[in-house]
Amino acid sequence: MKIIKFTLMAIITMINIMFTTGCWNYREVDKFLIVGGVAIDKGTNEQYKITAEVLKISGGKDTETVSKIITMEGKTIFDAARNTISLSGKRLYWNHSKVIILSKDIANQGITKIIDWYNRDAETREDVYILISKEETAKAIFEGQSPSEEIKSFTMGEAIKNEASLIKAPETDILNFDIESQIKGISTIIPTVDLTQIDGQMVPQIMGTAIIKDDKLAGFLDGEETKYLNFIRNEVKSGILIQQMQISDIPILVSLEIFKSKTKVTPILDESEISMNLSVETEVAIDEIGGSANFFDEEGKQKLEQSAECELKERIEALIKKVQLEYDADIFGFGAKLREDKVKAWNSVSDNWDEVFKDLKVNVKVKVNIKNSAALSKSFEEGE
Repeated sequence: MKIIKFTLMAIITMINIMFTTGCWNYREVDKFLIVGGVAIDKGTNEQYKITAEVLKISGGKDTETVSKIITMEGKTIFDAARNTISLSGKRLYWNHSKVIILSKDIANQGITKIIDWYNRDAETREDVYILISKEETAKAIFEGQSPSEEIKSFTMGEAIKNEASLIKAPETDILNFDIESQIKGISTIIPTVDLTQIDGQMVPQIMGTAIIKDDKLAGFLDGEETKYLNFIRNEVKSGILIQQMQISDIPILVSLEIFKSKTKVTPILDESEISMNLSVETEVAIDEIGGSANFFDEEGKQKLEQSAECELKERIEALIKKVQLEYDADIFGFGAKLREDKVKAWNSVSDNWDEVFKDLKVNVKVKVNIKNSAALSKSFEEGE
């Protein structure tokens, strides 16, 4: 909340500066609309439909910022954006945009041309997040309710930025997409957004991953699958692992808070066969125990570690197999790692890497270390 309010204050400050300075690119605020985010859908007769969430800033003693959406179609995206002038009488100003939401239909047609259009505008920035809508349209996301009184685009931008503590969606902005889409041996990924019901209202929720292959949408992973994707890609900074333990035939849930995690991928060459060794080492602490059980002594800690290692290994292996069989898209970057470490071997398979990846053997090894269990045990005992 504080971060979003700070962002709004920064925008207001920028507008005030534009009024009070005599710089060469001075513009009057009432001649343009500040865009918080944009949704792109297919329109009628093969046209594009864009929906912009624009900010309305009222002056006076108590400055208030609200948003509204403007929708317009055009033969090209640029044409649609300019056509909004016929509704508002003002040009769109893109410098403070936070999100670009694409419909599934648009993503199926190709994503790079959308990014190219956005990058060509002199006022745009490369730190804008890309999202794929799992609703029927991208516009539907802006038509949902905000979980707060804030601008939906800004709320979604902050949600993606804070995904590090949840690890159930990737963090992909335009710059990251541009870089990764040019790397050979890896398919790009984009976070997904849909509407979920909270307190009787349908609000945007960012969770899950869209798989992009050859610049087009290939499929989806849910939030849990995305968590294990982040482990494979060595992109876990924090988060929670939920482990179910059986104590006297009673299931007990244990929350393990991740403090750090490191994944190492090593290409292995055995004559003409290529395989990958994937090693994950994760440091966690016991955060919550849903029952009466002792996991703080050495025996209990070892059982919990072994159980967590086994489940994490199984989930990672299952995800790799699913992506190989269903999507045939190397979102893990195994090909890029082979190219980096064994360029000669990569050159021999680069032309048919999709086929090699489909049958690639991946040996998964997982180590989970529970830290600070003694200190936690002591604090639990003192609180009894």
